[in-house]
Amino acid sequence: MKLSVAIPCLNEAQTIEKAVGLARDLVAAVGGDGEIVVGDNGSTDGSRELAERAGARVAPASRRGYGFALLAAIRASRGDVIVMGDADATYDFREAAPLVEAVASGSCDLAMGSRLRGRIEKGAMPFLHRWLGTPVLSWLIRRFFGLRITDCNCGMRAFSRDAFERMRLVCGGMEFASEMLVKASFANLRVREFPISLHRDLRTDRVPHLHTWRDGWRHLRFLLLFAPHVVFRLPGTILVVLSGLGTAALCLGPVVVAGRTLDYHHLFYTVPLFCIGQQLLWFHAFAVRFRRFAGLGGDPPERLPLERWLVVGGLAVFVGVAVFASVLVDWWSSGRAALFAVRRCSLGLVLLLSGALSVMNALMTSMLELHFEAREER
Repeated sequence: MKLSVAIPCLNEAQTIEKAVGLARDLVAAVGGDGEIVVGDNGSTDGSRELAERAGARVAPASRRGYGFALLAAIRASRGDVIVMGDADATYDFREAAPLVEAVASGSCDLAMGSRLRGRIEKGAMPFLHRWLGTPVLSWLIRRFFGLRITDCNCGMRAFSRDAFERMRLVCGGMEFASEMLVKASFANLRVREFPISLHRDLRTDRVPHLHTWRDGWRHLRFLLLFAPHVVFRLPGTILVVLSGLGTAALCLGPVVVAGRTLDYHHLFYTVPLFCIGQQLLWFHAFAVRFRRFAGLGGDPPERLPLERWLVVGGLAVFVGVAVFASVLVDWWSSGRAALFAVRRCSLGLVLLLSGALSVMNALMTSMLELHFEAREER
């Protein structure tokens, strides 16, 4: 086994030598051939020279960002098993030995550290990170993607070269950590978690690279992009079915539910809810295709039958206009007197809006597919 330790770095002159030293201890502890590769984000404080002096090889990242630095280091490495950890020495690389052994033995493809199951020194993790951000994001990953993890943001991980190739990681920011877990789930990788320690950052004269709210939102946004079945499809289906049935029933006449009478005025609730549900289902189609278009992976969706949707949407618009025209004819025939036609107008409104939404959204979805196909051909 050849082991590679990948360390992202941006102006870490105070700690990079210590981090590289701990990584060298890890290589010696597992007893295999090893290397330490530092992905440098354009440091200007001498971090690069210090890393090389400590025995690491430096791989410059073409773009700035946590993910880009790690990707530069991993792609420049030659190991069968790769360990990643931070340059601030808050992780003790020697504790990654069980992770390396689990991956090398084939018992898992990705071994995760968990600070929440291990020991956290006082002052090592901000209150919001420990009790809100990390637990909530980890819960979402468990619910959305089925991974049994407790600490989705832990930066100490080990994985095989094959697992790295199968995940096809591309994110350059802090959401790189979430991308790895999501794509591990999509690739059916075996993921295990091990308790590790988090040590306090002794540096007091630098601004942290991690920004609590900005980077937390980027993680959450990324997870939502990869869970359109929960964010869009599930609520959209519920709204379309329930409000669609309600609209159809109320357009025919009053309805009694649990002893309460629902009448035409409830159409002002069911009609917009039906349209919102329909748009959520289209957003699901957008999200699946945009994910592929942006190079974030995922299974390719079935090609949208554009012409069929145009015909269906056009027919719905035509019938909706015809319903409104019938109301106008009745109004004119009655001498332009007051006319009660809320039910018919609601039916026409649903048909008109649904048809227009279908046509416009189908065209937009088709554009995403055309752009994606053009990129694949290049």
